[in-house]
Amino acid sequence: MRIAVLPPARSGIVGATVLGLGRALGETMAVTMVIGNRPQIPHSLFSPAYTLASVIANEFSEATGDLHLAALAEMGLILFGVSVILNAIARLLVYSVRSRA
Repeated sequence: MRIAVLPPARSGIVGATVLGLGRALGETMAVTMVIGNRPQIPHSLFSPAYTLASVIANEFSEATGDLHLAALAEMGLILFGVSVILNAIARLLVYSVRSRA
């Protein structure tokens, strides 16, 4: 299995992992509740924190000023850009697997 299956499937597995990560970035409310929803910079990877998606979800209803709305829209664009980049990388990995086969 290590010799015949894993080497050809490696880039497909990595591509699926990257696509899963991109999908998880878009799951706003699930990520908000799981990650802890604390607006502080964490000292550890296991500490509660905020993500871009959770900041947008939590603060959009309270944003009254133009600057606050613009900052939330910019965070949305950053989140969109990260998702597009991750999906493009995963597509390239999947195409590389197809071209080898």
